[in-house]
Amino acid sequence: MEQQQKRDLVVMGVAGSGKTTLAQYLSQALGYHYLEGDDFHSPEGKALMASGQPLSSSLRERWVETLCQQLGQHRLAGQPVVLSYSGLIARHRQQIRQAGNRPLFIYLCGDRALLLRRLEQRQGHFMPPSQLDNQLSTMEPPSGEADVLTLALDCPPAEVLTQVLARLRLEQ
Repeated sequence: MEQQQKRDLVVMGVAGSGKTTLAQYLSQALGYHYLEGDDFHSPEGKALMASGQPLSSSLRERWVETLCQQLGQHRLAGQPVVLSYSGLIARHRQQIRQAGNRPLFIYLCGDRALLLRRLEQRQGHFMPPSQLDNQLSTMEPPSGEADVLTLALDCPPAEVLTQVLARLRLEQ
C-alpha cells in the first residue's frame, strides 16, 4: 500500500482479549507506529482501575481525547498507526474515527471464562481481574459499524494476524 492509502488500525476489546499482543504483531508486520492506549491513562485513572474501580466518565473522556490527539498528530505526519484501545463506548469509537486515518477497528471478542483465565495469569498490569465484568457490561458491541472486523479471541495470535493482513490486502 502507498503511504496515502494506509489506514490506521485500532485493536479493541475488553481486558484480557489480547489487544496488546495483536497490536504489537501488526505494528511489526506492517511497519506502523504502535500506540498502547494504556500508556495514555492518567496516573489517577490507573490508580482508580488498580483499586478495582472503573474509570469515571470524565477520566475516560480525557483519555479518549488524548488518544485522538495522538492519532491526529500521526495522521498529519503521514504515519500510520496501530492503536491498542478498549473501544468500549460507541461514541468514543466515533471520536477515534474522526481523529485517525480511516481506521479499521479489529474487535477481539469471546468467552468470559477465557478472558478471566487470561487476566488471572497476567502479571505486572494495573487492571485487576475484578474489573472484567465491569468492562463486559460497559462494552457497546460494534454491530452495524462497517469499519469493524470482529474476530474470536480464542484463535492463536498468528491466525488472527493472518486474517487482519488478508483483510488489508483485499482493500488494496
